[in-house]
Amino acid sequence: MIDERQAGFLRRSPLYELTDDEIQHLKAEIKAIDADETAFRFNRGDSTSYSDKYRTIRVRSDVFPDVGATIPRARMSERAVLAHEYYGHYLFAPSKIERGDWRDEMRASYIAAVKAPGLTQEDRSNLIQDAYDRVREAGVNVRYSRKAVELVYGITQN
Repeated sequence: MIDERQAGFLRRSPLYELTDDEIQHLKAEIKAIDADETAFRFNRGDSTSYSDKYRTIRVRSDVFPDVGATIPRARMSERAVLAHEYYGHYLFAPSKIERGDWRDEMRASYIAAVKAPGLTQEDRSNLIQDAYDRVREAGVNVRYSRKAVELVYGITQN
């Protein structure tokens, strides 16, 4: 069983070592979402993910998006990925949902989209789309909530 809850795939390779400049940039992104910087560890672990065992967020170079991607999970900004890990996993730990369950990842993206400060509309849209993609990947048919429609399309429903 996987010990970490991972933010994504099809992103930049996690094998690349983050530079000091990139780490400083990521620390600014952490500050922008009003997260506790002490929760983050850079260049640790196999990929960007929350570790239940160490109660930390490990940040690797896969925190950066694949700029040519069309899938929301792959094109999410580093700020959105950090919000997913912090607001969706770290603040919910320990999760009552079993590791590896699609509902845990769905909730992490949904909660980050709704609650994390400092995200752009595009960040929120990508996070919501990722949340619902995870539902569909699990074979569950569900419609967007009113909040999801608002965040993805900018449409407020009455």
